[in-house]
Amino acid sequence: MAGGKLTPRQKMINMMYLVLTALLALNVTNEVLNAFHLVNEGLQSSNTSLTSKNGDIYSAFEKQMRDNPAKAKDYNERAQKARALAKTLDDSLAAYKVAVIKEAEGVIPPGEAEEGDIKRRDDIDIATRMFVEEGAGVKRGKGLQKMINDTRKQLLDLVDPADKATFKISLDAPDPKAEGGEKLAWEFKTFNHTPATAALTILSKFQNDAISSEGSVIEYLIKKIGATDFKFTDLSAKIIAPTSYVLSGQQYKADIFLAAFNKGTDPEIFEGPIGSFVKNKDGSYEPKVLDTELPPGFSPNKMKAEGGFGKKEAIGAGVGEKTYTGVIRVKDPVTSKYKFYPFEGKYQTAPKAVVVSPTKMNVFYIGVDNPVEVSVPGVGQNDVNATLNGAGTLKKDPANPASYIANVTASGKCTIDVNAKMDGKVQAMGNKEFRIKRIPDPTPSTNGGLKGGSAQPGIMKGQSGIAAKLDNFDFDAKFKVISFRMYYSSKGEIYYDDAQGPVFTAKMKGYIDRCRAKDIIIIDDIKAVGPDGQPRKLGQVTFTIQ
Repeated sequence: MAGGKLTPRQKMINMMYLVLTALLALNVTNEVLNAFHLVNEGLQSSNTSLTSKNGDIYSAFEKQMRDNPAKAKDYNERAQKARALAKTLDDSLAAYKVAVIKEAEGVIPPGEAEEGDIKRRDDIDIATRMFVEEGAGVKRGKGLQKMINDTRKQLLDLVDPADKATFKISLDAPDPKAEGGEKLAWEFKTFNHTPATAALTILSKFQNDAISSEGSVIEYLIKKIGATDFKFTDLSAKIIAPTSYVLSGQQYKADIFLAAFNKGTDPEIFEGPIGSFVKNKDGSYEPKVLDTELPPGFSPNKMKAEGGFGKKEAIGAGVGEKTYTGVIRVKDPVTSKYKFYPFEGKYQTAPKAVVVSPTKMNVFYIGVDNPVEVSVPGVGQNDVNATLNGAGTLKKDPANPASYIANVTASGKCTIDVNAKMDGKVQAMGNKEFRIKRIPDPTPSTNGGLKGGSAQPGIMKGQSGIAAKLDNFDFDAKFKVISFRMYYSSKGEIYYDDAQGPVFTAKMKGYIDRCRAKDIIIIDDIKAVGPDGQPRKLGQVTFTIQ
């Protein structure tokens, strides 16, 4: 264009063409720069939206950790690693953007052309100097590439091995393909002679990739928990019996099976009528899928549930068989409709009953051990406890959990109160009243068993003292004679002597040795002590010698 001889007019035209070309080039450059600025603003807005969406997913993880911690723990830990990895890369990219803005002399203030963009936005040396040329012996662009690729690998490592091959994320900084036989470095291809505003856009783009890749990973992990799926985590052997209380000779029947349940998710159980469900010949019911949240006639109040099981609780009212029905509700994760599984249960309500059986008789005697057997039908002996209400104590026999020993101390009445532990709660089962009596007076006799009447002299001489024994009494209660007086009558003369203890004194033996026919021997004022420790005065014993 400038070669050869040109007329002044042609030279002027050529000069004007060059100026026009320069002006056109300058306008294109401004349009491109404006486009980069707009894209950068769009990326930053997108990053804000993605961050908010990721926050919602993290909130879902928090809920899962509250509702199902055992199942959510591993996935939540991986999600938190993804959050930390993305934040570390995002913070580094943000720091690079701050450095670029500082090198470009800051942001254009409001009211000026290209407001909001950086002042030296067309400067192609800033990004080249920061990311391509060596600074302190290190190319920062190469370090950035490594950081991006390391973060990508660590994010993919959070995905299950079976899914990793097909799992895609946008974060990546691969080496560029060779152009014209020359292989260019990533940092050269990305940042060399790149306008400063374009460099900001590139960094914002990688921030967007980091946040969106974080979102892809955590969305994958929250779905792996299966928050909307009905899954089983545990197995347990269960027994269902029509009744757990059988009488002697009655046959016991039960169904034994393996039940699957989710310990971390409590079932949704509602009581109500199940007459609209189809009942099979074997007594089971067909499940039903409905668009409504509950079948007609059901209360919205859920049954108590704990550890993956529903807990039926009811207070027995009236007497007889009680029936309850309801459904277990499961939400179909595919159709979002509800599937209802009906159930029917029965239990017997009976009046409280207690059995208290005195081993010997229905009276407690002072001073001796009174055996008592206590039981409650349908309740194990270890869950039954009895106490004595009155003058005395009641102790359980260590050798027999159904046997107690009652020791009473004063005449009158007492009760045996019985409690039983049923369904984890102690309940009063009733009581039984007992009379408290002194042990009957014993019958006095000689130690040889003579109770008075006619006696041969030789037989009397064989006696050595007085005894006091209980006749026809079931307890092994012993009495000891503590004193008595003997009267001896012979030929109109009366002699007597007192003894302390049960043995005849020497004088008494002398009276017996000389006794003859028609003599009379009287044992009177006999005092004895029994198990209660209280002295008793017994009747006299009279012998007529033959």
